[in-house]
Amino acid sequence: MSSKLKQFIKEEILPPSERQLYSLAERPWYPVRLLALYRLFIAVLLSGTFFSGLATNTLGVFQPVLFSYCAIIYLALSILWLVLLWYKHHSYFEQVYLQIGSDIILLVLMMYASGGLGSGLGILLVVNIGGAALIISGLAGLFFASLATILILFMQVYTHWQIGFADNNFQQVGALCAAYFGLTVVMLVLKRRVQESEQLAEQRELDLENLAQLNEQIIQHMQSGVLVVDNTAKVRLINRSAKLQLGINEYEPPFALSELSPELVSRFNLCQNDTQQLPSRIRFPGSPFELQPYFTPLGALGEAGTLIVLEDMTPYSREFQNIKLTSLGRLTASIAHEIRNPLSAIQHAAQLLGESAELVAADQRLTEIIGQQTLRVNKIIENVLQISVKEKTEPTQIRLETWLHGFVKEYASQHTKFKYQIKSNVDATNGIIHFDPTQLHQILWNLCSNGMKYGRSADNEVSVDLLLDLDSESKSIYLDVADHGAGVEVSMRDKIFEPFFSGGNTSSGLGLYIVRELCEFNQASIRYTDIPDYGAVFRIQFSNIAPLNSENN
Repeated sequence: MSSKLKQFIKEEILPPSERQLYSLAERPWYPVRLLALYRLFIAVLLSGTFFSGLATNTLGVFQPVLFSYCAIIYLALSILWLVLLWYKHHSYFEQVYLQIGSDIILLVLMMYASGGLGSGLGILLVVNIGGAALIISGLAGLFFASLATILILFMQVYTHWQIGFADNNFQQVGALCAAYFGLTVVMLVLKRRVQESEQLAEQRELDLENLAQLNEQIIQHMQSGVLVVDNTAKVRLINRSAKLQLGINEYEPPFALSELSPELVSRFNLCQNDTQQLPSRIRFPGSPFELQPYFTPLGALGEAGTLIVLEDMTPYSREFQNIKLTSLGRLTASIAHEIRNPLSAIQHAAQLLGESAELVAADQRLTEIIGQQTLRVNKIIENVLQISVKEKTEPTQIRLETWLHGFVKEYASQHTKFKYQIKSNVDATNGIIHFDPTQLHQILWNLCSNGMKYGRSADNEVSVDLLLDLDSESKSIYLDVADHGAGVEVSMRDKIFEPFFSGGNTSSGLGLYIVRELCEFNQASIRYTDIPDYGAVFRIQFSNIAPLNSENN
């Protein structure tokens, strides 16, 4: 079995739980197969040399017929052992004992047929005996060394006393047999150290696997989103938090970063060029999360990719908002205390002055201006107080289209000139949001009032359309409040949501600011947009889409 085939089986075919068992089951057969290949090489070499006549003065010089039979049997058995090892026809220990035993017997017979120890064939047994000591237990290794020693000594004594052919150099026989035992002992010591090293390596491998699994679990359960992107801008790793924050549960690595967000890709490219620059925050359409990306190169020069950590800044924004509201509440309390009393006095004095019969028309007009401006200042104070003492958000599930019909009827009952129409492209299943109904009522009341005030058409008619639709990209609901007026000038569109910014003399400049704050409190967003055939269009993008249940309003 080739190394590529085994690697393919381990990595592609077998499940992860069985790969280690496969490796442990295959490991003992590797040295046996190497020994079988060595045996086949020696058998082919001896048979080829003998039958080709290249070594007629050495191999088989004493018993050529016996040598030829032994060489053929040795070659045939070498092929047979290799086939049995391939298919694992017998058990591991049966094959090892049969192979090493047949090697010793046949090589000793060929040594005898070649004239004894002087043929040099005894040295070939060194590899077989040393291999036996490595692949089986210590006692078995000593057994094969003893077997080879006994057979060689018997062969040497027999050829000397019975035939008288062999030389009398028993010292070489003793040295060779001692070499067998010495090699066996060395191999046993080496085997023990190798086994200890293998056990240590397996333990380290197990520790690394456990550590890798632990790290994976930690990364997957982190509250921060984590992505690993290679140098080709492909996502190689992404945790659950990142999928939740980006709304990409159907994606599995690897995939291109551009499939997630072109804006995130632009931040990534920006940090690739300038590693010291901190990218700005990202808010994805339909997502309740405000994300701050951090980019960290992996490796010395980032050659291993880039680590992207997405930190959810929504809690920090809420905390900052609460701090801001607390400070604003303290400020407005001071304003109410310091301004309202003198303001009431001014208003009261203006009323008394206006009731005087001695006032001329010009002075009467001045008292009216004083009254109007004091009412405006009082309205500003009330709006600021409305922001600072805002009650806690209590979102509920709202079936938006049904709720809108109830709202416009209520608004029209108090504004007789109010004309409206509701257009909806969402069905009953996905037309549900999670929002505080009181605050949603306040938001739409303010927007409809702006439409009534600024959205008159060319024929002096006032009409407001409520357009409900589903965003095809983010799968989130949005509501457009559109009038048929002249719209907002381009130069003013970036400022209309700022506090105290007003395009008219009678406005406090806090209405749209309050609308934006209330939207953010409910994980929604509002922006000015353009739609053909309409004037000013304010789009509310809802992020909290709730499942349909019996509690829907």
